[in-house]
Order: sequence, then C-alpha cells, then structure tokens
Amino acid sequence: MKREDFKVFKCIPTLTTERLTLRKIQKFDLEDVFEYTSDTAVSEFLLWYPHKNREETDCYLNYLQKLYKKGKFYDWGIEIGGKMIGTAGFSKINIKDNSAEIGYVLNRSFWGKGIAVEAIEEIVKFGFSVLKLDKISAVIISENKRSAKVLSKCNFKEEKSEEKKMQIKGALRSISRFSISRELYLYE
Repeated sequence: MKREDFKVFKCIPTLTTERLTLRKIQKFDLEDVFEYTSDTAVSEFLLWYPHKNREETDCYLNYLQKLYKKGKFYDWGIEIGGKMIGTAGFSKINIKDNSAEIGYVLNRSFWGKGIAVEAIEEIVKFGFSVLKLDKISAVIISENKRSAKVLSKCNFKEEKSEEKKMQIKGALRSISRFSISRELYLYE
C-alpha cells in the first residue's frame, strides 16, 4: 500500500450491505451519536469516557469533519433505517507493514443482532479488495467477550502471545489481539 491509496478517504465512499449503509459521519447525526456515546455500557471496554452532553458530541463531530477533509479519518457511520447507530472502520493504518487495525462501536439497543459482524465483514472486504492490505487486526480488552465473539464470527483469530496490558481509564487492563490475513480471507 502506498500513501496515495489513502486518497479514497478524502471522500470516503459509501458502502452498503444487506441491512446497513456505511457512510461518512455527519453533523446532523448529533442526536444519534450522543445517544450511544453517552451510554456508560457502550464505552465500558473502549478508550474514551461517555459524552457528558451534546456539546461534547458536537465538538467531536466538528473534529471528525476536519479529519475527513484531510483524508485522515477512516471510520464509517453505521446507519440502519435512517438512524446512525455506531461506527466502524480503520483506527490505524500501517503503510510499512501493509496492515490496519479496525475499531467499532454500536448503540446498545442494536447489540446481538449481527450488525457489528455485518459492518466489519464489509470493512474487511474493503480493506483487502480496495486497499490491498495484507493483514487486518483488532485489539480489545480481554474481558470484552461480546467483541471477541464478533471478531470470531468474522473469521479473525486470536493471536497467542504473552499477556499484554494497557492503561485504560486509570486501570491496567489485559488486552487481546485478533487478526485476519489476506490469505485466510481469500480462502475461507
């Protein structure tokens, strides 16, 4: 992958699945984004704290718009039935290793319906077919069994290595890395 491959993110393409539209996150998504970013259960296993008010969410959305314009934000909003219910995309892209790391978050009202799996599968397809990545990974807090199950359903395999810990919200937490290679993706 070359740096110019990222030009695709200057005007992030809309992706569609059977039920979902993955699209640029917009300012008009404020109420929908605040709904899930203010939920403590949603952010329990994430690096960020729940949003305290709509102003915080508005600042976040303004920041995203600036990153989109520069082509430096690689997340899609997950929309179903006209409602933005979460995000999924690439949290890191490593040009040197031709790899990326994904992240995702979903409104709690939509947990357990296969939506995260559907969104991740589409993003993995985009990563391997459009960006021509060799490997896509995800890092989760080890206690997050729901997320581990989602990744497993998307054919990610947990990488076995020495236990790693990370300081998250003031506590030292164990983390797990899952990944899928282009070869595994193509031949599954």
